[in-house]
Amino acid sequence: MFSSPIQQRMYDLIHPYYMLNRVPVSDEISFFVKELAKELQVDVLSIPSGSACLTWEIPEKWTVHEAYIETLAGERIADFQKHPMQLKAYSAAFSGKVSREELLKRISSHPTQPDRLNYINRWQYQLGPKTDWGFSIPSAVADTLTDDVYQVHIDTDFSKGTCDIIDWILPGELPDTIFLAAHTCHPGQVNDGIACIALLIECFRYLQKLPRRKFTYRLILGPEYYASAGILQHGNDIEHLQYGIFLDMMANAHPISFSRSFDGNSYIDHIARNILKYNEPASKEIPYRGLYGNDEMFYDGPDYRIPTLGMSRHPFEYYHTELDDLEHCDFEKLEQSLVILQQIIEVFETDCIPTRTYKGPLYLSKYNLYIDPKIDPKGYSNLQEIQILMDGTRSCLEIAQQLEINYTFVSTFVQELCQHKLAVTRAIPSRKQRILLEVNR
Repeated sequence: MFSSPIQQRMYDLIHPYYMLNRVPVSDEISFFVKELAKELQVDVLSIPSGSACLTWEIPEKWTVHEAYIETLAGERIADFQKHPMQLKAYSAAFSGKVSREELLKRISSHPTQPDRLNYINRWQYQLGPKTDWGFSIPSAVADTLTDDVYQVHIDTDFSKGTCDIIDWILPGELPDTIFLAAHTCHPGQVNDGIACIALLIECFRYLQKLPRRKFTYRLILGPEYYASAGILQHGNDIEHLQYGIFLDMMANAHPISFSRSFDGNSYIDHIARNILKYNEPASKEIPYRGLYGNDEMFYDGPDYRIPTLGMSRHPFEYYHTELDDLEHCDFEKLEQSLVILQQIIEVFETDCIPTRTYKGPLYLSKYNLYIDPKIDPKGYSNLQEIQILMDGTRSCLEIAQQLEINYTFVSTFVQELCQHKLAVTRAIPSRKQRILLEVNR
C-alpha cells in the first residue's frame, strides 16, 4: 500500500486518532496527546481550563455523549456518531422538537460545495458560557427538509479540563532554537492538522539521528491558538526561540507554498525562498498569514516578533469538509514534504561564512572541480562568481541568493574547497541571523 516505511508509520499514527472529537479541550484530544507523548517519551504541558495565557483563556472541556436530528418518524438527518463535524463544536445541550424554520437557522452548510459538511468551530474561540447549538449538514440535504417539525437531541456538557501540549526540545550546540509546530485539533480531518503531526514526528526522528546539531529544535503540538498562547505564557526558554514554521495541509497534491514572516526578509524567509524555488518550482510566496493564518500571529506577533513561516500545500479543495480524510491524504506528497523540511534544516545546520585561502581564480581541473562551459555554461559561470564572493563577508546562503542559484550548489563547492584546504569557514553569529540579510552589497 505504501512505498516506504516512513509512509506506513505516518499512516499508523493518523488512522487511530483522526476521527476523534479533537476540540481544544476534550477527553479525546487529551487521550491523543498523551498517547503521542508516551510513544515519543516526552512530557506534556497541561494548562487547566480558565488559565490565562497572554490575553487568552483556556476553555472548558466539551464532552459529547450523543447528538442527532431526526424526523418524528425516527429517520436520522444528522448524527454526531457518524461524523464529529456534523455537530458545531462547543454546542450546548438541547433536547426537544423544533420547527423546520428554527432548525434551518441553526444549520450551516458549505458555501460552495452543496454535498459537503462544513467544519464550524468559531464557538470554541469565544469566551464565556456556551448556550447556543447547531449542526452542519450539506445544503443538498437541508434543501430536502420539508417536515414542519423535527426532533433534536444534543447531550453535551462542559467541565474543567486541561489544554494539553507536547513541547519536545532536542538540544543542540547552541541554545538558539528553531521551532516546528502543528495543531492537534480539528476532528474528523487529516490534512488539517494530524497529517502534519505525523510529518513533524518523522522530522524529529531525523533530527535525533544527526551526529551533531548546531541549533536546538523544538516540537510544539497542541490545539490551534491555545497551544501558542500557552507556550508563550507558561513555557520555558522562550527567549531562545529564533525562528519557526507552522505546518498545515501538507498531504495533498498541490505544491508547497509559504507565507512569509511579518518582516518578510528574515533569515528563515530567505532559506524557504531558496529551497522552494529550486526544489518545488511551482511554489508560491504568500504575504504574512496569507495562507491559513494560523499560530504565526502569536510567535510572530506583538512583542515576540519571532520570524515564523506558515507552510502548506495550497489550495486544498477539501479544506474544512469531511473529504479531508484518509482517502484524500497523499502520503507520497507528505513524505516529499518531509524532504523539503530536511533541506531547510540542512541550511540552518550547514550555512557558514566562507573565505578563500588562495589568490586569483582557482585552477579547477587540478582539484577535479572543473565544469565544462560547453556542457554547463551556467554551472561554470557560477563557480567563478562564487569564488569572487567568498571574501569572508557573506554566508553561503547570501551568496546563493545574490547569484540566484541553489544553496546546495554553493555549499557543496565550499565544502570541497575546505577538504582541499582552499577555504576556511566561520560560524554565522547567532544574532546576525536575526538581522535582515543584505544580499546585494
